[in-house]
Amino acid sequence: MARVLLPLLIVAAGCAPPPSPPEPAGLDQANEFYATRPPEERPQAGWQVVPAGLTDLRAASCGECHPDIFAEWRTSTHAQAWTDVQFQSEMTKSENRWLCRNCHTPLLNQMPVWAVGLEADDVERPIYVDNPTVDLELRDEGITCASCHVRDGVIEGPTGIETKSHPTRKADRFNDETICLACHQAVRSYPGKDFICVFETGKEWRDGPYNRYSCQFCHMQPVVRPQAVDEPPRPGRRHYWPGAGIYKVEGFGPPLDQLGFGLGVEVEAASDRLLVTLSNSAAAHLLPTGDPERHISVEVDFRDAAGVPVGEPHRMRIGQIWEWWPEPRKLDDNRLAPLEQRVVSIEAPAAAVSWRLVATSHRIAQEAIEFHELHGYPSSRVTHQLAGVLP
Repeated sequence: MARVLLPLLIVAAGCAPPPSPPEPAGLDQANEFYATRPPEERPQAGWQVVPAGLTDLRAASCGECHPDIFAEWRTSTHAQAWTDVQFQSEMTKSENRWLCRNCHTPLLNQMPVWAVGLEADDVERPIYVDNPTVDLELRDEGITCASCHVRDGVIEGPTGIETKSHPTRKADRFNDETICLACHQAVRSYPGKDFICVFETGKEWRDGPYNRYSCQFCHMQPVVRPQAVDEPPRPGRRHYWPGAGIYKVEGFGPPLDQLGFGLGVEVEAASDRLLVTLSNSAAAHLLPTGDPERHISVEVDFRDAAGVPVGEPHRMRIGQIWEWWPEPRKLDDNRLAPLEQRVVSIEAPAAAVSWRLVATSHRIAQEAIEFHELHGYPSSRVTHQLAGVLP
């Protein structure tokens, strides 16, 4: 009986957990404004208080107890969502950056300013208030641990296993697509503006043959290991989210073997031509997906007996083509649907005796690289290199 009464007596004696700190000035006004906006225009993680037992919301603090997960996250594109050179260049286009922050820094805690209104209902004329408690180090972490795992002063996860370090709770969004599609299914157009939000990976996945599998099934590889220091091993998932494997910082990113590239390439050689079969052999969404500038290039060239190139290289581009001015308009879209196969017949020049094929995945169009002066920025990676002789 004493074991039951003791904690009751402690609470009665005034030792209850301290109350949460007061919300910063301007937060109510910001929340009221964001509540009037469509879901994709809201900070996806909202404002979060630091859970009891923790000192702050920074990923490095989480890494003290979860070093393996922290090390994986640190190499991910999520960790570079804010600091990415391309994104920072895009942010200079207009004063619509309050829209972009909602996914690239999903916590209101990360934002130096909060939108509280729009002049003349114009998304490029936001009315701001300062965030008096902004943590710029937390901002630079982009999509950080707390973006997904902290809600209402509690650490949430797929299991909710109890720990003495902080309060925990199980949340179903970690076991389905909900947590991913908050940002990866975001579509909004702005008449009269030269920008658009068009991320339809969620719709592509729902419309495809693999919609019974969650995003995590492919993008967060299962692993059995201690999930925190001094814990026994138990099932969990990697936190790389490697995607197409195009690093944002040269030489720094997830291991490329964490997710095989979705494009399949097969070549059948005849005496006078090649039959090239391109397929979406692994992705549960269109290939490529995400940013409308993502595309795949496939180049085939032929050589004579001396190894000298003959004829013109045959080039193929898989992706979307948009016109951005005066308003965004999609002109073409030849992406590969899940399980789709596309056969291309390429005639060989008369003197050709051998062939070579190179496929490359691109994050950004060359015109955008020139416009933003992103020379040297790692914007692509070679995914296939094949060669052979003509029979």
